[in-house]
Amino acid sequence: MILPDDQWISGSMEGTMTDQQSDGVPVTSGSVEAAMSDDGASLGGLPLARDLNLPHAGADGRHADEPSPFRDGDLVGTLGPICVVARMRPDAGEAGESAICKAAVDGPVEVTRTGLAGDAHGDRAHHGGELKALYVMDAAEQAHWSRVLGGIEPGRLGENILIIPGELGGIDDVELGAILSFGDPADDGVRVRVTGVRNPCPTFARGVGRADWVEVFSARNRVGVYLSVLSEGAVRTGDEVRVVSSPGHRVTCTRWFAHHDPRDAQALLNSEIFGNCVIAPYTKKYVRAAAHEQVG
Repeated sequence: MILPDDQWISGSMEGTMTDQQSDGVPVTSGSVEAAMSDDGASLGGLPLARDLNLPHAGADGRHADEPSPFRDGDLVGTLGPICVVARMRPDAGEAGESAICKAAVDGPVEVTRTGLAGDAHGDRAHHGGELKALYVMDAAEQAHWSRVLGGIEPGRLGENILIIPGELGGIDDVELGAILSFGDPADDGVRVRVTGVRNPCPTFARGVGRADWVEVFSARNRVGVYLSVLSEGAVRTGDEVRVVSSPGHRVTCTRWFAHHDPRDAQALLNSEIFGNCVIAPYTKKYVRAAAHEQVG
């Protein structure tokens, strides 16, 4: 959906739509900067990308059997910029503020069970906590969205860590529930578990100042993933990211977000029953909702 010019940015926001496009998406300039001093209320009612009230939670429901390219021990990529909150912004949501504006910091950075030292969250009901301790994005995706938004620094999409993809794929291509290592586990390395995918939300849209943002960002199905921290330690830019173990159910993060296929939902639940996978509650509610739906 392409919105009319007067619906891109409204109220006191001063970002503008340019006459350029990036991969078919109209480019805006200055919207992120303008959003930092505006709570986004003028953007109106905004959607949630995956809504439990919709069939397949709003995804298309039919996968094409896209397997993960990774085996245990494979290199997923390397750590790029590591980011913590730079400043809070006002937000029209219930929390009243958002910590989406993050910025890169020099490493090493300590990782605790609740995330990076020095980070913070505004809406703690939906963001942060041990199950969403870290939000990581593919560095190639951040670069794409930086072009769409007229140039943004790492961290401005709320990501804690950018992962520079290796030859096999990116962070969105790992299986839900996979265990990963950052750096050398034998040398103060960190182990994490993939607990779910980002569900682009109104807070995110207000944070970049675009009423169309949830739809636009979701269309590529590479929304980044949340991690829980299994072993604390320190992370540094350049650390390797490797798969320690995958559940083997074949449902990657991007495949789940794109489809919410009932067959994949059953595979996830079966994997948990057999002890191969831990499904976080915030993910499981979508899995259970999809498990008995008919594929359209």
